[in-house]
Amino acid sequence: MNSKSSHPIRFASSRKKAEPVPAGYSYKIIIADDDSDVHTVTKMVLKDFHLEGSKLEFIDTYSGFETMKIMRENPDIAVILLDVVMEEDTSGLKVVEYVRNHLRNSMTRIILKTGQPGVAPEEKVIVEYDINDYRAKSELTAQKFITTMYTALRNYRDLKKLDIHKKGLEKVIESSADFYNHENLRSFFSGLLNQLNGIRNFSDNTFMATKEFQQENGFIAYNLKEDYHIIAATGKYEAYVQKPLQAVANAIPLEDFFGQIKENRFFYHSYDSCFIGYYRGFHGSENLIYLEGALNDLNENLIRIFLTNYTFAFDRLFMNRNMMEAMESIILMLGGTIENRDEETGYHVQRVSKILGLMAEKSEKSKVFHDDLTLAGIIHDIGKIAISDSILLKPGKLTKEEFEYIKKHTTVGHNILKESSIPTIRMAAEIALHHHEKWDGTGYPHGLKGEEISWESRAVAIVDVYDALYNKRCYKEAWQKEKVYAYLEEQRGKAFDPRMLDLFMELKEKIEDIQKTYSD
Repeated sequence: MNSKSSHPIRFASSRKKAEPVPAGYSYKIIIADDDSDVHTVTKMVLKDFHLEGSKLEFIDTYSGFETMKIMRENPDIAVILLDVVMEEDTSGLKVVEYVRNHLRNSMTRIILKTGQPGVAPEEKVIVEYDINDYRAKSELTAQKFITTMYTALRNYRDLKKLDIHKKGLEKVIESSADFYNHENLRSFFSGLLNQLNGIRNFSDNTFMATKEFQQENGFIAYNLKEDYHIIAATGKYEAYVQKPLQAVANAIPLEDFFGQIKENRFFYHSYDSCFIGYYRGFHGSENLIYLEGALNDLNENLIRIFLTNYTFAFDRLFMNRNMMEAMESIILMLGGTIENRDEETGYHVQRVSKILGLMAEKSEKSKVFHDDLTLAGIIHDIGKIAISDSILLKPGKLTKEEFEYIKKHTTVGHNILKESSIPTIRMAAEIALHHHEKWDGTGYPHGLKGEEISWESRAVAIVDVYDALYNKRCYKEAWQKEKVYAYLEEQRGKAFDPRMLDLFMELKEKIEDIQKTYSD
């Protein structure tokens, strides 16, 4: 199915009406005053007060100490109506210092009230303390009080909205960083969908805690030269992973959406019942993102920003994947070229690669290390390209001079590969140089000893000798497997790392299966 041609699939276009965002959350207001009459009058004046459907929830405190305790326990206080003089002449000022400097709360609006202006002069207080309004109790008529509250609450509301958008953008940035932790497309898309769920659940409700995370229904479908297939899914769509998009097409409103895509590389549309995104990569792939349920403006904007970042990461991942596939092909061709000089070693590099993969997996090396090793091991003898056939394919025993000559293949191979900045090739350069070093220090070219030799070179040393003995060569017949294992044990602690040899021996059955599968 191609979005730029007529679609053989018919898509349902039924839409559900979006559920309204709940309203009527209460603003928390502290009345901090040691005069109980002030509490009574304040509540009476503000009893019918509301802002955009939200009413007030009053919390009474009668001292600076009690006010500070309430602020510690309730960081979502919208406004403090704060008396300057309570248990001390400067109790209110101490509360301001505590809220702003100790709790580092810059959101709560503080309206300082005083019946004794001389104790805390207005100019001094406004300059030295981070308050939002300063009023003498004698001037606070009911109307002025209500006007003051509207101003304070609108400021609080706007600050909270800015803060929630800031946190939303921080979440987008944090989530975007996760793109680069995935090594393949399925892992990449699964991670993308999980991050989208996190943003989808991000609440812009400024007056109550963010809702508990819910696993939303959604999926990502991927199309490269063929029909779309679902590559990652959550909720009720998890059962459709790896299945064609047609399996769910009749249940979701895609027909209108595909009709709008046309030639766009990047297109989003928010329906009443879902959000659908589309991206066509520079390499020709097409990705469809489906999130079920209506989105509010904040969630939709954050998702759009997030998906813009995703497109760049996706193209980079695909480019890296293409580069890796090209590099694998080149390495396989190089390995085959070296081995094909001798018809009897045609499968040697494949066996070495597979056995090294078993050892890396058994030793719980990372997937990156595993993949690098299985490729790098293929060209461990690349330096033999510089060795003449008369010596390399000599049917009899080499002379001392010929052996010294053939030993040069280690440094030649290293010199061919060493300038690369690609980690796989750099590992191959290390293996080419040191796979003939021995655990006891009697190997070549540098006489390294023990763990001076890299893990990968020690592994290749065992696998290379094992495979050479197990199979026929121009200079020898194949050994019986019992004799091969006996020789390896004889070289324990001499040529080979004892622990590495233990690892190899634990895998004997699987290694012998590889020998049968890739036989000369």
